[in-house]
Amino acid sequence: MKPQTRHSIIWRLLRGPVALFCKLKFGYTYESAKNLPDHYIVLSNHTTDYDCVLVACSFKKQMYYVASEHIARWKHGFGILNWALAPILRKKGTTAAATIIDILRKVRKGASVCMFAEGVRSWDGKTCDIAPTTGGLVKAARCGLVTYCISGGYFASPMWSTKNTRRGYLHGEPVHVYTAEQIAQMSEDEVNRIIREDLYEDAYARQAQNPRKYKGKNLAEKMENLLYICPVCGKVDTIRSQKDRIFCTACDFSATYDAYGYLHGAPDRTLTELVARQRDVAKTLVAEQTAIFAEDARVYTVDNHEETVIAQGKFVMDANGITCGEMHVPMSEINELAMRGRRFLLFSFGKTYCEMTAPDGNNIYKFFEYYQLAQAMQKQEQA
Repeated sequence: MKPQTRHSIIWRLLRGPVALFCKLKFGYTYESAKNLPDHYIVLSNHTTDYDCVLVACSFKKQMYYVASEHIARWKHGFGILNWALAPILRKKGTTAAATIIDILRKVRKGASVCMFAEGVRSWDGKTCDIAPTTGGLVKAARCGLVTYCISGGYFASPMWSTKNTRRGYLHGEPVHVYTAEQIAQMSEDEVNRIIREDLYEDAYARQAQNPRKYKGKNLAEKMENLLYICPVCGKVDTIRSQKDRIFCTACDFSATYDAYGYLHGAPDRTLTELVARQRDVAKTLVAEQTAIFAEDARVYTVDNHEETVIAQGKFVMDANGITCGEMHVPMSEINELAMRGRRFLLFSFGKTYCEMTAPDGNNIYKFFEYYQLAQAMQKQEQA
């Protein structure tokens, strides 16, 4: 049996039980994809850890998913997963040349591919930036394009939470189906524009129009994975959470988070606004070259899906770069930097690919944001 035939049979067998699981766990609803080209690329926004199966509910025909490289390090599960679904692996925090080649090979053989255009899940409720190279990939594939939008995921399974899903409105549907001929007539910029417009989701804007309740326990737990600057006193790494409440250990700030996703007692009602406020303070930290750090971190290289620890101890990022133990990487030598989930920072320099993680209680998101802000400021200075 040819691998693609096997993959198609497994897809058909699993799709029904997967759809039932999503309905029972989240109350998920979806629209089936119709009038599809023979083969295509599906681009979806990214809101939950379950997005692969959520999107699959809408498509009867088998697709290959682009997935993070780390799944190849699952010693007991990846062999079966690879045999059944053959995901296309992508190393976050590096250039994606090899991944692009794999995608093009698949579609040129008549297969369909699904990828999450943002590359990361939304932290603040709004669709993240989409790489401008995405439009070029779609045009190079010379196949159809299906845009898909998942709404409600930010509240059903917040990026900052851990193992704490909530039941409420969660819906997925194809936005537009574009033929290969339509894509060929567009410029790369036009393709990027339709992707951004079709995948854009603002969780709080949708909630304001039609408030929906998300039932769960300990709704604010682990919000310190997102909030690392107190909105009242401005101190770094002083936010903590307990059940439905967040508070600062350095001042008297305290707020509660309700089942509709709103804050009570904070300077802003939404996490989108609070994150924007936090980002403004972070810009000052970057401008003043203030260092940020994580305690008891571990940095390891990843080569051929094998991990080797190269540094341990206090992980520090400042305007000069990254330091951990005897390891130092100048900011100018970092090729890319990204996040995997809530607890892993991924970066590459030269031909070296690294991951950093630190014990629970250390905010990792701040390093990602610090780097993004530093890069933006550097571009402004060079302009």
